[in-house]
Order: sequence, then C-alpha cells, then structure tokens
Amino acid sequence: MISPKLIVFLVSVYVAETHPTTDSHISDTVAELKSQIEALQKELETIKQHPKIGVAFSATLQTQKSYEFIGPFNGDVILKYDNVITNVGSAYDPSTGIFTVPVKGVYFFTFVLFNPIGHNHASGAKLIKNGEMVVSATDNLPGADSEDTTSNTVILDLEVSDRVYIEMFSGRAIYTDGNRRNTFSGHLL
Repeated sequence: MISPKLIVFLVSVYVAETHPTTDSHISDTVAELKSQIEALQKELETIKQHPKIGVAFSATLQTQKSYEFIGPFNGDVILKYDNVITNVGSAYDPSTGIFTVPVKGVYFFTFVLFNPIGHNHASGAKLIKNGEMVVSATDNLPGADSEDTTSNTVILDLEVSDRVYIEMFSGRAIYTDGNRRNTFSGHLL
C-alpha cells in the first residue's frame, strides 16, 4: 500500500516538472489573488451596508363581543386581522389586512379559519397575491361535530411591493371569539 505522504510527494514532483514556476507566473498569480481579494472585500462591504432584514407577522381576528359571525357577504371581502401578535418589519397593515412585501425573497404564509355549528354557512377564504388567488381553504356546512377549522399554507417567491392578503369567499362566514382561532401569518425565509 502506498502511503499518503508518498502520493503527495509524487504529485508535487509531477506538478513541478510539468508546470515550471517563473517569476512572471508568480507575479500573475499574486495579481490575480489580489484582484479576487479586492472583489470579496467589496462584496463584504455591500453585505454590511444591506443587512438581512427580518420580516415576520402574525395576526388574529379580534372581536369586541364574546362571539361574532363574520359574513356572509354578497361579494368577496378582505379579512382584516386586527389583533397583531407580531409585526417585525411593519409590513402587515391591520387596518387593511394586507401584507406588502418590503424585501424581495421567498416567503412562507399560513391562514386558519374557524367555523362552529349554529349557522347555515360554510366557511372559505383564499390567499391573494396582487389580486390573483394563489391557494384557498374551504369547509362545508358544520355537520356532526361541534366545530371545524380549515387552513392552508404556501411558499411564494415575491418582489418588493407585492401584496398578499386573505379574502373570504362571497356567501361564506367564519366565527370569531376570544379564543383567536382565525389567524394569518407570514415570514421571510
């Protein structure tokens, strides 16, 4: 068995024999390395000037009553999750229910809808990006059980100023109470 030291020695001899080193070759190599170092220093400086911005939010639907049905409405309605739990980067606006992308990147979103018995409406909503439906979550009329939840999750590649929000389907309803079961959350990955 050939030892690793012998292999390194033989490779070194081969390289030295086939690639003779001259002063100009060394100078060229040093110049190339200096150029690469300068480029890396510039890139590092750019990264320092633009640190990664944290973006994350989580909000629930709040109610002034102990319970409240939201909907049904004659048209699709943006849900305004007004009880903000987290809003790092201040990109979620609880007065409109809209998340506006502050930093280009890949984002994770999730939403949950709650629908109890005691009414005659199914629940359902869709996650919207710039006016177009991306995913939806629906639940049929409350049935044999006493309550239902429905949810969906999506990962989106977004640009600055893209708008993401939850829109309840026309004719659907959800229920909210102090238990904060209707949620909308998202964050930059």
